Amino acid sequence: MVADFIAQEPPFSRKRTEFLQGVSTPRAYLETCIAAIAHAESDVKAFTHLDLARAREQADAATQRYRGGRPLSAIDGMPIGVKDIIDTVDMPTRMNSEIYDGYTPMIDAPAVWAARAGGAVILGKTVTTEFAIGRPGPTANPHDVRHTPGGSSSGSAAGVASGMVAAAFATQTNGSILRPAGFCGVVGYKPTIGRLSTEGVHPLSRTNDHLGVIARSVTDAWWLARWVSEIAPQKGGLGLAGPLAEDVSGVSPGRVAVLRTRGFDELDATSLQVFDGQLERLMKAGVSVVEPTGDSALQSVVDDLNSVRDRSLEVLAYEMQARFSQYAERYPGKLSERVLGLVEQGRHVTRNRYGELLLSREHTRRKLAALFGGFDVLVLPSSSGPAPEGLAYTGSRTMLMYASFTGLPAVSVPVMQVDSLPFGLQLIGADGADYLLLRFAQWVGAHACDAAAAPGHGSGLAG
Repeated sequence: MVADFIAQEPPFSRKRTEFLQGVSTPRAYLETCIAAIAHAESDVKAFTHLDLARAREQADAATQRYRGGRPLSAIDGMPIGVKDIIDTVDMPTRMNSEIYDGYTPMIDAPAVWAARAGGAVILGKTVTTEFAIGRPGPTANPHDVRHTPGGSSSGSAAGVASGMVAAAFATQTNGSILRPAGFCGVVGYKPTIGRLSTEGVHPLSRTNDHLGVIARSVTDAWWLARWVSEIAPQKGGLGLAGPLAEDVSGVSPGRVAVLRTRGFDELDATSLQVFDGQLERLMKAGVSVVEPTGDSALQSVVDDLNSVRDRSLEVLAYEMQARFSQYAERYPGKLSERVLGLVEQGRHVTRNRYGELLLSREHTRRKLAALFGGFDVLVLPSSSGPAPEGLAYTGSRTMLMYASFTGLPAVSVPVMQVDSLPFGLQLIGADGADYLLLRFAQWVGAHACDAAAAPGHGSGLAG
């Protein structure tokens, strides 16, 4: 089982300490990633393209910088993957679509360019579902290859969980960072919308699209996102605030709100029991956990969120319709039924209806902002249970759409298991309070973790 293999290597943040001390090198660490690829890639199928020769050159350069005491950044020498809807100048970007067979961009996406500038070692492109919304790719879940890794950032999550890369770029429009991270037992971080540049990322829904990170640890995820935000922020955006190179130190949330929406109806009895057990652990650790039934303002927000799934899909369909209608016309037969169905739905969303949807989103955002006056963080599962069996269905998006639609920062923490499969815990923070959210996530990973999902069993939360 791949999961037995991946538990051996610590997250990058710990290895970097060894680089600084001269105990190990980026090249040595890269070779462990390459060994993981040799061991697992034929079963997991996380990559669409690999360039190991170039990666070794980059790792050798990073090794020399550490030996000279001049690392470029906290991510210097970090082996990473790039989701295959993100432009790379030296590798094809295929979107998991025949339409883009043979396509190589002329320049890197700003996020990729920034990662290179910080010394990150780019191994290759990771599998995505078709245009990050349609037909799944061939990637399997490393914990059990009979199960989906989730989507759309399938290869990014599976590659990180398998130890093939320390971290990977991922994107989320509905649930495409947190769900696969939760299914694969790693950390998924979706920043506040607009804090990382989505330029050079194939668009779906410009008001819902997020660039984020999947990693073995909270610190690794923060380091990569924070560096990219520093060097290539979203145009007109505020970027991310917080330290560039310090380990993320955990802090306890004082008061937590449970977003027990109708989405909980999708959970089976075991998954619900495991989630409720996590709430009990939080309470035993001194956290005040509040249910909607005990707070009228929270109940009002939950009632509002119950319609987010439908509203979000309408916005997505409207915003993707013009581009994807052209694909359908110019490349007949080359779009999946899922994508064509969204294009058709978009044709029936009027401009007036779209305006109503945007106004309703602002109303929801204001209600959530007011809620954070009394709560530190919102909590719910990162999915509707563990990864479903089979590769054709990547899992429900319902639980993930609340943070995506409202643009709030969210993180999936690998602290739960159901039937020996990972099951992520989702934390949602206040608008722009990304670093504080990750500090909460670090604390939760240390204080509210199932023994089977603890660091050393594949979660890699420490660091």
